Amino acid sequence: MLVQKPKQNRIKYLIISSFVLGFVFFVGHALAVEYTLDNLDNVETWRINQDINDKRSQIQDLNKQVEIYQKNIQAKQKEISNLSSQLSILNNNIAKINLEIKTAELEIETTNLKIENVQLKIQAKEREISDQKETVAEILRTLHRQQQQSSVIEVLLLNDNFSGFMAELDNLEKIQSSVVNQVNDLKNIKLAMTQDQASLEDNKDELAALQNILENKKGSLSEQKTAKASIIKVTQGQESKFQTMLEQAKKEQEQINSDIIYLEKIAREKLNRQLQQNQAAESTPGLMWPVSSRVITAYFHDPDYPYRYIFEHPAIDIATAQGTAVKAAETGYVAKVKNGGKTGYSYIMIVHANNLSTVYGHVNQINISEGQFVSKGQVIAYSGGMPGTSGAGPFSTGPHLHLEIRLNGLPVNPLNYLP
Repeated sequence: MLVQKPKQNRIKYLIISSFVLGFVFFVGHALAVEYTLDNLDNVETWRINQDINDKRSQIQDLNKQVEIYQKNIQAKQKEISNLSSQLSILNNNIAKINLEIKTAELEIETTNLKIENVQLKIQAKEREISDQKETVAEILRTLHRQQQQSSVIEVLLLNDNFSGFMAELDNLEKIQSSVVNQVNDLKNIKLAMTQDQASLEDNKDELAALQNILENKKGSLSEQKTAKASIIKVTQGQESKFQTMLEQAKKEQEQINSDIIYLEKIAREKLNRQLQQNQAAESTPGLMWPVSSRVITAYFHDPDYPYRYIFEHPAIDIATAQGTAVKAAETGYVAKVKNGGKTGYSYIMIVHANNLSTVYGHVNQINISEGQFVSKGQVIAYSGGMPGTSGAGPFSTGPHLHLEIRLNGLPVNPLNYLP
């Protein structure tokens, strides 16, 4: 036995040395590759963050310019209503919306950069996870090979004394502890990646919202330009013609509001009787969008509405092509149909259950009549709004549907009721 001990010790040394050297080489190589990739990611991340900061600075500058135009618009809205003031309001609105479009485009670019940044983080973590898995797998494979080469009994026999045996077991425990630590690190990396993925989804939602804002701004810009061209054409630059238009519009708006409030009460009684007689006519709860478009060019009580000094905007304007089918937002009773003809304003009012009613303005062609009971989704008209066309009225801003929702006869924000 004394003659064999040096040989046994050499075998033991070679087994342990090969394991340590192999493990060190593998980890070192993995770290070197990871270090190179991390450096590339860091450079790219730095560039993206610089671009984000530059765009944020540009957005701040644009917002300051927007504030100046907003103050100019508010000042003009307080002046005596005349053609010059109206054109000035439209010019300031056009300039302001152009800046808002640039701002929205920059915000979209910024959000895209944020998305790119998060995607880089996720890719880095995916590589890190892959490396960690491979590291753990290599340790386990090495341990397995070592266990096949020498069992616990063999380790005991290869050692001169019990203390040497305990030292070998201690080494094995350290290696096993290293595996546990690697697995814990892997869990932490996966958790961080899950958080990055959630952040990515939030950024994508933000991007979709910004793209919707951009579309709305572009639609609003188009309508402001159309309104300006229409006023210049109709008035031919004459103040007297503008004042005549203004007076007619105010009277018409007052009459419409009065009619709607009065007729809403009468029509509701007829609706309730109709619903009692025809329960099958009741539809699923909730209003539907009357047109497929979701591009809103003027909001409820919109401060940018170009004719706000004449009357508040008690509706939303939905940009849609001239001649688009308009559908009833809910089952109801047709309380009012007003055909304004070639120069006047045309609209339809429908009374629904739950004390709600809807008004559809600037309609070009009307398909129903007063006293008729209509179903949800039924085509009631075709849209208009193009200045100079039938039903558009004197102050239309372009092709769109003017949609009011009223509760007990009073206007409420339609966006609070539409899905």
